[in-house]
Amino acid sequence: MTSKERVARTLARRQPDRVPIYDKFWFETERQWREQLGCPFVFHPERSRFDWGATSPETQSRTLWEIFDLDITEVAWPDYRLRLVEPTVIEETDEWVLQRDGNEAVLRWWKHKMGTPEHVAFGIDTPEKWTELKPLLTPSRERVRWDEFWPLYRRARAAERFICFCTVEPFEMVKDVLGHEIMLKAMLKQPEWIHDIFDTYTRVAIRMFELVEAEGMTCDGAFIYGDMAYNTGPFMSPKHFREFLKPYHKRMFAEFHKRGMPVIFHSDGDIRLVLEDLIESGVDAINPLEAKANMDVRELAPAYGDRLGFVGGIDVRVLMTNDPDKVREEVRSKLAAAMPYHGYIYHSDHSVPPGVTLETYRTLLDEVRRLGRYD
Repeated sequence: MTSKERVARTLARRQPDRVPIYDKFWFETERQWREQLGCPFVFHPERSRFDWGATSPETQSRTLWEIFDLDITEVAWPDYRLRLVEPTVIEETDEWVLQRDGNEAVLRWWKHKMGTPEHVAFGIDTPEKWTELKPLLTPSRERVRWDEFWPLYRRARAAERFICFCTVEPFEMVKDVLGHEIMLKAMLKQPEWIHDIFDTYTRVAIRMFELVEAEGMTCDGAFIYGDMAYNTGPFMSPKHFREFLKPYHKRMFAEFHKRGMPVIFHSDGDIRLVLEDLIESGVDAINPLEAKANMDVRELAPAYGDRLGFVGGIDVRVLMTNDPDKVREEVRSKLAAAMPYHGYIYHSDHSVPPGVTLETYRTLLDEVRRLGRYD
């Protein structure tokens, strides 16, 4: 069975030959492992700060997805900044840099490692400022890194991997423009503004998908990123989720379903309170099932496995012990719980951190391939 067939069957909750395998990696991990594998990582400082999804270091260089023969490849990743400009450096030290970006946001980033930036200030903090800058958000070919993704797409097609169109949903987009505090307060006090901005980003996201498709980069599924939760629950109440996000999710996900593309939805944190709403919105599988946020596939699969797939849940804290027996038990217990529903794809419960050794990761993959067979 090809990777494309394997993933497609799994996302339809039909039995494949084995559990598909996919993952994401922190840049520090990828740099370290590439050196050990003899294919050094070419570091792009700006990408470590602005693109968590980029794992393809050079146009012609193989990704870790290819090196480890994983089943899924991500392409497209449109850039939704209002201005596609280099950030302005405000202050800099050996460890971090304070910048104003193309969204008029001031963020403090680590210089030499990945991490969520400190939100310092947001220049768009009123409906009037949004109205002034809103015309900058237009669909454009310049919003896609074609030189990176076309070679990756062609290699994935030749290898018969399952290719996902990757993008972010409105909450994630607007967080970069307003910040969480302004956005969440406005849901209560200025709901018309939030609906306008969510509607605008949803329309542009759909147009960017259509643009990529028109270029010939047709995909098998969609991987949608939108971190909307703490480790104790969503950033907003289920009531506000249903009012402000669910309608736009439905519109967005419907575009993929019209083309027969299943939707994998990524959110860190505890999203259990809105799982039913995500299913109703058209989510076919969730990722990454963060273990420390109580997203335990051993509990979720029996409750939702007939309606929802699961991509993830392998606790990186266990992987970081680099104890083979603990890693094998983590894999065994979670595969045993999820596999009966035929909708499980291996993935760490977050990007694999640099504390995980290459030897441990190879042990992990071997165990998933050994225990994850259905036949």
